[in-house]
Amino acid sequence: MDIFVHDTAFIIAHYRALHEDLSKDPYATLWLRPSLEKWSQDFAEKVSPYDKVLHCIRNRYFYEELRAISKQEQPILFVNLGAGFSMYPYVLPESTVTLEVDFPEIVQYKQQHVEQFIKEDTLPYREVTHIPADITKPEGQQKIAEFVSNYPNHKMVILIEGVFFFLPVSRIAKTLSFCEQIQKNGDLLLCVSFDEKIRETKVFKRLVHYFSEVLKSENNPYTLMPHSFYENISGYETIKQGSTLALGKLLHAIEPSLPEHEVLNEYCYSLQRQ
Repeated sequence: MDIFVHDTAFIIAHYRALHEDLSKDPYATLWLRPSLEKWSQDFAEKVSPYDKVLHCIRNRYFYEELRAISKQEQPILFVNLGAGFSMYPYVLPESTVTLEVDFPEIVQYKQQHVEQFIKEDTLPYREVTHIPADITKPEGQQKIAEFVSNYPNHKMVILIEGVFFFLPVSRIAKTLSFCEQIQKNGDLLLCVSFDEKIRETKVFKRLVHYFSEVLKSENNPYTLMPHSFYENISGYETIKQGSTLALGKLLHAIEPSLPEHEVLNEYCYSLQRQ
């Protein structure tokens, strides 16, 4: 199939557009690519038919978190590391300052199209800065640190979504250490990952096979994070934890009897800098 791993940014946007009522992303349709419908169906048949909905629910989880945070009086600096084609800034208050970071090819494509969408009035203007960088490397982290230093009075909210699965634990640890360095007490860190217990499930094994055989993903660590990992992150306290499956059932988007071992259930964490 004519698709590559970096195209997953388009795929997730495709999912969000299919179920806008769940994802709460009215702008995901801007990234629709008809060619992905065939891939979407193939993935549903070979890996999991629930993945479309669960990815929308993941977006919904962070949408709800960000909306709640933005209601506070303190101005918000939203830092989205590995932003892909997520559209959170455009459903947040105009006062929100946003920094989006991703690989150069994604940033260039997104920035050009966002500017065009705004000119066409299909997207509202927001104060969004795009930085092409590898968030795990010192040079990329320096760019981020320089930018956020301009907003010392803002409450910083860092989101790392859909990234940890593709990074070895050592690079995850370095990235989180960097977050600790640039955040101050009371700032928030939002993360998502698969729990260790998914490793032996049939659906996860199908996912790994699909990444390897269809997406031709090489040297992917397929990193899973136990809950205890988040409890021991230096400088942070876990203040909230949820999962896409639990929220899906709460929203009546997933049947209540569906067992966890049959889905690619991701856990979402809200941590506060101490």
